[in-house]
Parts: sequence; structure tokens; C-alpha cells
Amino acid sequence: MEHILIKCEERPTRIIWQLARESWPEQTYKWPDISLGLILGCGSITSPREIAHQNEQQVEQDRRSRNVKGPTRLMQITITESAHLIWILRCERVIREKQHSDREIQTRWLRAINARLINNKITATKIKRESKYQHLVKTTWEPLLQQQGVPPENWLNDREVLVGRRPRG
Repeated sequence: MEHILIKCEERPTRIIWQLARESWPEQTYKWPDISLGLILGCGSITSPREIAHQNEQQVEQDRRSRNVKGPTRLMQITITESAHLIWILRCERVIREKQHSDREIQTRWLRAINARLINNKITATKIKRESKYQHLVKTTWEPLLQQQGVPPENWLNDREVLVGRRPRG
């Protein structure tokens, strides 16, 4: 499992973790070293600083802070979606003998991340509609959206807001 999800030198593994690392808003927290344990346990991450090996005082501050929930959630989403896509592409490559282009890998990763963003937006605006949940969704996605420029003021209700980048290659 560790080889498939992390150490494999096939293009999907390398490209997907590179996309995840590059999309991560470094100004928020440092991107962690990906390991099998981190992937399997990322649902129980309580602070991105814990896994980025920052000092104990900062970790304790994060535990008390409510503002760390968004970045923690974004990290969990990014890691789980990336690992899941690596597994899917590996199965397609090994079982169906399908080769994936760099552009296809990038497009599928962006599609997976955007699907999560859209689901969060729909849940926050149509299903839950609680200000607390809307705040959580905003603090989860705003750092990522701000890397691409200033998102519209009411991006949570805007259908057009997506995570994007120009595919390379």
C-alpha cells in the first residue's frame, strides 16, 4: 500500500502529490511529509501543525483555536482525495492497462477537489444553512481560492467559483 500511494514512480503518484503540495496554501501551514500513516489517520488530524512537526506551544495554541478547523479540514480533504485518485488511476493502469497523460491526471485531480468544494458549498447554502457551518466552509476553502486571486465577496453562493489552474504539459 505504501508503495502504491507514496513511493511508486509512476506518473499519477508523482503528479498528484505534486499538485496537492503546490495547491496547499503555505502561508497557512507547512505541507506535511506524506506517509502511509498520515494517509490512513488523516481523519483524526486535529491540527496541521501537529503533522508538520512544529513546536509544541504552537500545537497547543491550535488545539485551543477555532480558526484551525478550516485548514485542518482542507488538509484532510486534499490528502484523502489525492490518495483515492492515486488508487483509482493505479487500478485503471494495472487492471485495464490504461495509460494516463499528465493533462488527464491534472484534470481528474482538479475535478475531485472541485467536487468536494461544490458539495461543501451546496451543503452550506442549501442543506445546513447554519452560520457556523458556513464559516467552517469559508475557512476551509478561502486560503486555497485566494491563491488564485481574490475570490468574489459572496463566493459561497456563487456557482462559478472553482479551484483552478492551467494544466501543464
